[in-house]
Amino acid sequence: MNDKHNFAGYLEYLNSQYFCTVNDYVIKMFYKDNPIKYDFNDVKDNEEKYLFGIDERDCPFAVLALKINKNLFSSHTPYSFSTPILVKGKREVSDLTYFNGIEFYGETVNKIFNPRQAVEHSKLSSDVESISLKFKPHSDYSKEFDININGQKAKIEYLIYRYVNLAEQRNEDGSISLGALNSAVRIKFENQQSLDMLRHYYLFFNNFLIFLTGRQNVDFRIKLLHKNESDSFLHIADCLFRKRNCDIYDGIILKTIQINSLGDKFPELFMLFTDKKTAPYLHFLPENNKMVNYISAADVLNICTAFEIAYGLDETEDKEKIVRDIQVPEFKKSVLSRRILFLFQKAINVTSENDMQKIIKSIANFVILRDNITHNGTISWGDCGQFYITCMKILYVNILLRAEMDKETAVRITDGKWGM
Repeated sequence: MNDKHNFAGYLEYLNSQYFCTVNDYVIKMFYKDNPIKYDFNDVKDNEEKYLFGIDERDCPFAVLALKINKNLFSSHTPYSFSTPILVKGKREVSDLTYFNGIEFYGETVNKIFNPRQAVEHSKLSSDVESISLKFKPHSDYSKEFDININGQKAKIEYLIYRYVNLAEQRNEDGSISLGALNSAVRIKFENQQSLDMLRHYYLFFNNFLIFLTGRQNVDFRIKLLHKNESDSFLHIADCLFRKRNCDIYDGIILKTIQINSLGDKFPELFMLFTDKKTAPYLHFLPENNKMVNYISAADVLNICTAFEIAYGLDETEDKEKIVRDIQVPEFKKSVLSRRILFLFQKAINVTSENDMQKIIKSIANFVILRDNITHNGTISWGDCGQFYITCMKILYVNILLRAEMDKETAVRITDGKWGM
């Protein structure tokens, strides 16, 4: 029965032990012994906490229990609940309550940092058989930066490594397996992090990846790391996060922002997503790959919300005066139109008066479209669909500028993602 999503074992709760089964994030807890009266006086209703246990292979695991309701416990029926997070530890690990490092790797991470760049191809002749492969030096494709996440000192790095399952080191024909290349982003903390922080770091990186790919349904795997006495980081657990079916990533992404194209601003951009006050609003991006070429009424409203938030986070001196001084007849009394134009002028250089008039008209029509949706519930696209890509560019460049990236680089990176 045992695999990462389905297994049996024992859980500890309130200093008592329960037999349990785990089946695709659904946990059932049974009394191990005869019914006993338990003291729930110290337990709060709707409490969220990790429960720790041992599976049938003697490996530690943890599950996040949401909204524990003491009134649902019964001596006659199992207590069942659904968890959003499973943590499966290695057999030799004795403590899953903390971690020193966390690694996000594979799946969509390979899309924003191609692992093939770690391999060097050389061809001695025109024969296919003469092609030789070797790994480049680690320093050619990996970088590490110092960061501070909510007061926690850490180092963040991106890297590529070869993964070979020890049980599958040889192929069916007896040859040695080359394994699989995976790209990873790893955070190594100066101090131990409580397991309670796991979900926070997951969300930080998830939103960072959403920004780089331009869609909501990203996917990746997670490892937890412990630091040993020699300061080496060891893989101690795998983390599994429950996703909705519509969130499952199907692997098709045509354009992404490559992580190494961010240069030295990689940590600054990542840090924007670790603070609620600075985190970019990303609900305007497609929910999944199938929606990439569609724009809904909700998308229009989310784009306008993103503009308002981007303007609020902008730290330009005297921005309110600059916006008030924008006198454009097409905007009438629309404050949002002037704010969008302000963000546009920060993000994109316009070389002709004719182009500027086109942009002004597009902004005015876009805000009218928003107003019709808000007040009348109606939508008539007109030429606004063509303005969608420009909206994406404005929002993306302004986010990159907040990460202290120079405008030329920000525009180049954004054109690579949202260029037609």
